[in-house]
Amino acid sequence: MTASIDVAFTPADVRRTDVALVVDVLRASSTIVTALAAGFERVLCVGDVEGARALSGPGRALAGERGCQPIEGFDHGNSPSEFQHASVAELVLCTTNGTPAVLSSGEAAGEVLIASLLNLDAVIGAVPPDADVTVVCSGTDRRFALEDAYAAGRLVGRLGRARTDAATAALRLAGSYADSLKPLDESADAAVLRDTGQSADISFCARESVFDIVPRVAEIGEAVAVVEGSSPKDREIPIPHDQTSFDVSRS
Repeated sequence: MTASIDVAFTPADVRRTDVALVVDVLRASSTIVTALAAGFERVLCVGDVEGARALSGPGRALAGERGCQPIEGFDHGNSPSEFQHASVAELVLCTTNGTPAVLSSGEAAGEVLIASLLNLDAVIGAVPPDADVTVVCSGTDRRFALEDAYAAGRLVGRLGRARTDAATAALRLAGSYADSLKPLDESADAAVLRDTGQSADISFCARESVFDIVPRVAEIGEAVAVVEGSSPKDREIPIPHDQTSFDVSRS
């Protein structure tokens, strides 16, 4: 039987699948990829602020947003550009749309990978050729998000499986743009980033295949998904921008 590819334009649309590729281009999936490339050993994805605070402790940093703004008392916001170096082993990440999408995808998929434009080539190389795939768009407040649908279409075009109607629609949408920056810049989420003084994140997240790293959900529970990074070819991951990677083990 031919492997298939589907697109869930919101997490509520996800059905059973072999592999889920979770996309939140602006910005959670881009932040997860960048943080792991910068040297964090793992990212703990949680769905609510109190759950994130409960995980605070030695060797961990808290990051996240509400309304695209940093959460009071957290070490970082949700801007991927903040993660140039890892000072601790683990990042606890709580966002409005992306981290809940990671958690819900774990209920429907045998394997969950985190995808963005920043690691496009790496994710494509990591998907088994015979696996049924669903690209899960995190969306915005349970609604369609242009930038996520664009990235989904790019993944559909490269993975070459039998397509559902949703996958075909995403492919056609992606094909209507000449470059990656324009669909991100036209999105409602980009408008919020501009309004909050974070417009630099738009161009940061529009870059393609900057990191040769594939975040995978290694463990998942009701409230936390543990995401770890690997290279699709099990080789050392190049880290741009003079970033450093080092081993900091938790006891």
